[in-house]
Amino acid sequence: MRIVKFLTYYLLGVLGIIAISNAPALLTGGGKFLDISSYLTNTFQLIKDFTQFDNWIYMFQGRELNMLEFLWDPYLYSMKLLVGAILLGFTIALILAILTLFLPQPLINTVKRGLGLIEAVPDLMVAFLFQILVVYIFKRTDILLMKFVTLGDQQLYLAPIVVLSFLPMIAMYRVIVLLMEEELTKDYVEFALSKGARYNAIIFIHVLRNIAKSVFFHSKIIIWALLSSLFVVEYIFNINGISSFVMEDFRPMVIAVVLFMIYTPLFIIYQGVEIFLFKQSYQSEFVRLKRKWQKIAWPKIQVWSLLVRAVKEFKIHLKNPKFSAGFLVITSMVIYSIVHSIIKEVPVEQFVLIYDDQGNLLSSKPHPPSEYVPLGTDRLGYSILDQLLAGAKYTILFASAIALMRMVIGFFLAIPFAMFMKDRWRKGIEKFVDSMHFLPMTIIAIILLRPILLGSTSGFSYTFTERIVIHAVILTLLVVPLVTVLIGNEIKLLMEQEFITSARVLGGNTKHIVTRHLMPHLGSKLGIIFGQQFIQVLLVLIHLGLFNLFLGGTSVMYNQMYRAPDHSVTFEWSGLISSTREALMTGHYWIIAPVFIAFIVVIISMQLIVEGIQDVQQERVGVPVRGSRWLTRLFKKSKKNRQQATPSKAIQADSFDFVKPIDKSRKR
Repeated sequence: MRIVKFLTYYLLGVLGIIAISNAPALLTGGGKFLDISSYLTNTFQLIKDFTQFDNWIYMFQGRELNMLEFLWDPYLYSMKLLVGAILLGFTIALILAILTLFLPQPLINTVKRGLGLIEAVPDLMVAFLFQILVVYIFKRTDILLMKFVTLGDQQLYLAPIVVLSFLPMIAMYRVIVLLMEEELTKDYVEFALSKGARYNAIIFIHVLRNIAKSVFFHSKIIIWALLSSLFVVEYIFNINGISSFVMEDFRPMVIAVVLFMIYTPLFIIYQGVEIFLFKQSYQSEFVRLKRKWQKIAWPKIQVWSLLVRAVKEFKIHLKNPKFSAGFLVITSMVIYSIVHSIIKEVPVEQFVLIYDDQGNLLSSKPHPPSEYVPLGTDRLGYSILDQLLAGAKYTILFASAIALMRMVIGFFLAIPFAMFMKDRWRKGIEKFVDSMHFLPMTIIAIILLRPILLGSTSGFSYTFTERIVIHAVILTLLVVPLVTVLIGNEIKLLMEQEFITSARVLGGNTKHIVTRHLMPHLGSKLGIIFGQQFIQVLLVLIHLGLFNLFLGGTSVMYNQMYRAPDHSVTFEWSGLISSTREALMTGHYWIIAPVFIAFIVVIISMQLIVEGIQDVQQERVGVPVRGSRWLTRLFKKSKKNRQQATPSKAIQADSFDFVKPIDKSRKR
């Protein structure tokens, strides 16, 4: 039975890969958006070709080559980098997490804050700074720590593995520390301490074993983000991995086979462990009894009441200093950007040649920072400062809109998914959606958005409004299934709580359950999901910018003799990211350093908002919000009690004082 489930889920994932690989057919029907008939026809043909290995052909320099034979070596190269980064990052994270719990509490909080700031650094900037550091050390000492770029068929391992392992290490470290701290609050820990068990023994024997399953499932999301980082690092280090060959041949068959090759080993590991090793949880009594309740009609939720509740929650969260600080920074940047575009006649100035007051030529494009151009210009001569100010509103508002749409759509789909759908269908959908964790989001976004955003000398195939809308729809729909399952699982956990069962027994209908019981508990979690999705959208925009796909469209200008650098028609921030490789090679670091700093500031601000939401939620349930300082006091108190404990004395008869009888005459 388990083997049948495993194969069924695997086939569902393969069908999802084929559906995603052929998605560009929805947008290439002669400029027609959502050409369903063309998409279905091409999808059925792709399924037919996918089942015939003779059709697995890769076009390379006009030659037809067997796809598996040609792509096998680049695929193994990329997988070695991925596996090496996972092993290195997760091992260091585990060691650091264990050591952290033995540090003094003030130092633990300092380490957490520092790693939270480092986590805000985009993976692209990590690779860029790493390369600059290697170059700087080489110039100062003539010592080349490691090679950071490949030439020809040369294979590079150490540098890309180190860079790839950096952010997964931080993410896994925070996950392990959080799970260990939660595990240490359980009753058995205090009981073991009271019995004289050592703290380190509890950590290694009990805590690590109990959190292993949760760590395993959390690692799935981390690896999902790592897959996108893999393609970015391969591009920055000029590695001839699987990504470089995907970018050369965008046919649906090539995309499907490459995604299939990436998906298969990850699916076998994660789904195999989940199905064959982890015990399946039994159906609770509530799940068996809720069949009748599933027949109730869809609840009519009043949008106005939800908005009123959201405004009240927002006012409460504004009192939290972290939330208010992050919100103030992001709001100020958007407002200043709008004002800048309104009051300036030319929002983004272009400088070709810069002369001083005496008429002497100072510089030509790209201009370094000076008193005439504070942050310098890009390769086309556009002011970096003006681009940051003018593009802030597009970048921040677009990311906010995408995150909000993902959350809202996911929430309204999660209600029937968790409350009305049969377990069999829900499990199938979960496994179908779960396959998306094994697919690199960046490559999928590039595949779908390239025919929409990339212009030509004759212009764009779609209008500006259509490009913005299609861009938003694609980035939203790609993640809505995952958000739906995530929120649905949160609702399922809440539905199994005793207070929900009590409310249902007392006659509460679906609308009452959703509005009065689910929303108060889901409100803060939805806010956290919004913050996480906002940061993810920013990272996707950075990755797309590296491959010259910008918000609003990519302007392409070239003739037979010269091609100008591509630039964004809206001057949003990711338009500057495309100069990363050129800036590293030419030393024009001022082109991309300011935009990286701007992204980091926005990400840190959103992290503060998320932490503020978590603090408010913890205060409501009575959990201390200042780290885990109370855990230290608990352990010190238990240790002190054990040291002061003395053998119990025998009970003596004269140690009791009996209560005197009441004098009834006095009472009268």
